[in-house]
Amino acid sequence: MEAERTVHARRAYAPTTYRVLVNALDHTALDPQNGSLRADLSESLRVYARAHGYTLLARPSVDIEPSTVVPQGDMRVFAAPPVLPPAPLTNGQDRGGHSQYQPAPPAAPSVESAEALPAFDLSQATAVFAAPTPSTLRAVMAIRCPGRAVLRIPVRPGTMRLGRSLDNDIVLADERVSRRHGQVSVRMGMLVYTDLGSTNGSYLNSGPVTEIALGPGDVLQVGSSTITIEPGS
Repeated sequence: MEAERTVHARRAYAPTTYRVLVNALDHTALDPQNGSLRADLSESLRVYARAHGYTLLARPSVDIEPSTVVPQGDMRVFAAPPVLPPAPLTNGQDRGGHSQYQPAPPAAPSVESAEALPAFDLSQATAVFAAPTPSTLRAVMAIRCPGRAVLRIPVRPGTMRLGRSLDNDIVLADERVSRRHGQVSVRMGMLVYTDLGSTNGSYLNSGPVTEIALGPGDVLQVGSSTITIEPGS
């Protein structure tokens, strides 16, 4: 997303079409045909774009394909540059009143061209995609437990566990919350929530989740308590 985003008319447009190549054995193990993995990746992309102020022209779509080139345990990711909306026809018209030709952005590599890429030696620590260094995440979790005042906890680097047990980083006095209910961690500049096999489950904006990226305004429900993600100062 970062590598292929485009700035146009003072907006940062992020790509919406992604292709992930994995080893054929990994592809079988992932079972991407069930749709849940692709849906989770799509939602994570949407949340990441929203958190960084990027514009999406459609909901992100992710295709996961087998490869004979990619080593087992690794992957290669391609993003198609966004097709931007046409600019207003001011100085972009010719003398006959017709708009000037604008070349289309290059398409993502085809399966054949991607398969033709040379294999790389993992022992050389070669990175397929060097992600940019994320900026420090600033967010606050507004925690609301039944019968208690709202508690606001700034998000810090690393992982914060939450649950009913006193050894958690965030202790929730809620009988419907498991002793170790879930955890919140910062990954690649994103805030990610993971349910730790809780009895009553976790819900984001009323939908059940096991692991998902969080964005400003999201409301996570655990037991009878809620955690609202608010932008930090």
